[in-house]
Amino acid sequence: MKNFLKTIRDHWFIKVPPQRIALLRIATGCFSLWYLLSRFDMLQKMTANTEAFNPVGILSWMDKPLPSEVFWWISTGIIVANILYIIGWKFRVTGPIFGLLVLLYFTYRNSWSMIYHNRNALIIHVIIIGLVASADAWSWDAWKRKKKKYKTPKPHWQYGWPIQLICVVTVGSYLLAGIAKLTGDLAWEWANGSAMRSQVAVDAIRKEMLGSEAAPLFDFLFEHTWLFLGMGIMTFVLELGSPLALIKRRWGVVWAALTWMMHWGIFFIMGISFRYQMTGLIFLSFFEPEKLWKPSKKQNLEISSNMDNMDTTSRPIILFDGICNLCNGWVRFILKNEKNQLYHFASLQSEIAEKLLHRNNTSQKLSSIVFIENDTLYQKSDAVLRICRNLNYPWSIISVLLIVPTVLRNLAYDFVAINRYRWFGKQQQCELLSPEQKFRFLDL
Repeated sequence: MKNFLKTIRDHWFIKVPPQRIALLRIATGCFSLWYLLSRFDMLQKMTANTEAFNPVGILSWMDKPLPSEVFWWISTGIIVANILYIIGWKFRVTGPIFGLLVLLYFTYRNSWSMIYHNRNALIIHVIIIGLVASADAWSWDAWKRKKKKYKTPKPHWQYGWPIQLICVVTVGSYLLAGIAKLTGDLAWEWANGSAMRSQVAVDAIRKEMLGSEAAPLFDFLFEHTWLFLGMGIMTFVLELGSPLALIKRRWGVVWAALTWMMHWGIFFIMGISFRYQMTGLIFLSFFEPEKLWKPSKKQNLEISSNMDNMDTTSRPIILFDGICNLCNGWVRFILKNEKNQLYHFASLQSEIAEKLLHRNNTSQKLSSIVFIENDTLYQKSDAVLRICRNLNYPWSIISVLLIVPTVLRNLAYDFVAINRYRWFGKQQQCELLSPEQKFRFLDL
């Protein structure tokens, strides 16, 4: 029983930095603000049609819609509350208020003509974030506390469990979609692709009758029945197998990436856009996005070549193949484009590199760039992309590729690494460096 409780605790109450849930607050807030602003006029016109009012959910008790003037003021008020939610102003009050307003507002919107189930995940995400301490970083409240000399909170389980809950909500929405398909009239016809193919055809005919064009890939795909079989099976795997994404973080990352691509496939095949899903914001809780915005700090450049006195926990170090032209070119590129003089360098052939790798229990591999930061060692694509964080714009944007599964990134990296000598050659002589640059090379 103790082992079971420990497993639940370690998986559910994980320590997470406050920046991660703060970023989820900002992301969900920006998306809902975009929706409210872009649909403002449309919603005012829609709710003016009182005959179409059919209240649902927690508003099913209403017997008539709100007056147009009242709804206009409510729409304006929720936009103001949304902005306060994003910036995290007095969040203990404004967070729960905005969560409640979002639930009521979207329920009211669904009381006309049809229910938009694809926004349910957004609503629940906002409610969860609004009820927890998601403004302890990157917020107005955090800035005010910092002015009063309060330190930014360290990673804590109080930031971890809400993110786990958001993951559960996301997975649950897809699991319910899969169960609905399985228990519906068409049932397993979804799996063999026939139901999907029929739905795609009906959607294309409807659009042509209404004067619009079919989706870009419709003409090509409709003739290939076997493709619908594959897509039907993949849809069932992603929906019914979604709970597997909660077991391991890496599985969650892969599931999120594949499901995101599924939504873009739906868009190109049927022209149907699930915007919260297609932007990837619904899957943000499966990643560690705060690491992309981790601030860089200037380091003391006085480095001792004495390994016994070297503090690797505070000095990011890049180890590279000293005879590879590509690797040496990469180092020169870093020196030219870095924001701060943050990194120090050593060739993988050096004694210093050997000791650093031994200290981190890693064998010497000349085919891999190695990056050591905060006493953590990164290799291959992980190393390259994390190094890019401290480069000037636009090169720093490359670091967003960290959201791509490591296996896929390293396939491309290994392909280049294997052919680097043949394509770029080997270093024939030492590169001339300025005194300032030499000072940052630990093996010179």
